[in-house]
Amino acid sequence: MKKVLYVGWIGFGNLGDELLWHVFKELSEQYYSEEEIEITPSFPGVDFKNVEPYDTVVLGGGSLLLPGYLQVLQKAADLEKDILIWGSGMDWVEKEQLDKMLAGENVSLSKLFTEKDGELMKDVFNRVSFAGIRGPLAKKALEAVGVDSEKIRIIGDPGLLLSANKVVDKKERIIGVNWGTTYNRLYGGNELAVEDTLASTCKKLIQQGYKIAIYSVWGSDKVSCQRLRDKINNPEHVVFDEKLYKEKELMTILSHYTMTINFKLHANILSLAAGVPCVALGYRFKVFDLASSLELEKCIVSTDSKSLEQDILERIVYIEENESRIVEKYKDREALYRPMLTEPFIQKLI
Repeated sequence: MKKVLYVGWIGFGNLGDELLWHVFKELSEQYYSEEEIEITPSFPGVDFKNVEPYDTVVLGGGSLLLPGYLQVLQKAADLEKDILIWGSGMDWVEKEQLDKMLAGENVSLSKLFTEKDGELMKDVFNRVSFAGIRGPLAKKALEAVGVDSEKIRIIGDPGLLLSANKVVDKKERIIGVNWGTTYNRLYGGNELAVEDTLASTCKKLIQQGYKIAIYSVWGSDKVSCQRLRDKINNPEHVVFDEKLYKEKELMTILSHYTMTINFKLHANILSLAAGVPCVALGYRFKVFDLASSLELEKCIVSTDSKSLEQDILERIVYIEENESRIVEKYKDREALYRPMLTEPFIQKLI
């Protein structure tokens, strides 16, 4: 029996990271028998830096292309273990460098990664048996620190493998709004200012005939969501469902909405997988990378925008006019990435 370590930011109640682990676990059960592999997820209490007991180490979904996690893969490779990167993404690239990247200019990530970090990344990508990352902007970032372009495959976010149960007949005009906190670590550096803008935007959307349904994907987001509800101050047209749902339950709820506005990364995937277009609040690099991987750049707004309310309202109009096209584009990208995301399981690389 092969012993496998799945490394992810799991066990902390964050729906996005948890659903990625669930997708990995389900695929493993689909393609491997219980006698073939035994998977240990890196829940709290598991010393995932001790790779000695395992035959294979997988860096799973999430924004984990960071030196600390890649050192674990390097250590495993040094011990002649198999190592894989499965849908991992990147975050923390500063806005100035992101803007250069989007403009097709050369970027410098020297503030984020040292020369030693770059050598680590090059070494790991040279030695993995499968290297699939989330999106094209993360690929550009890796190339900027010296990783060989030929060693990097874009396979999309593993959350793309989630599929909705059925198409729902939408009777009401409801916009789902995902809000929360990132402890002010966002483009623009002012979470409360974004919250104020979101509240005033929701008031305008209510005037346009929409109802607002606020939801969260992490326990720590509750206070922020309550505050947003109170700022909108319209109990007749605004609800906040305080319950934290598992991914499939939440997708069923989202499927009844007209569209969503989302702060957290995987709220966007859950919405799109449920057949509901979304406005993505681009609060950090990873959101832009996801939108780019789905070719849905027209649906993202940056949280450091000086015209954030106007930007959101413009995206709402764009979605109203292009709803079916957006959903079809998502389905096309899901169809493109699905074979790549399942490849390590089908080919028994894990």
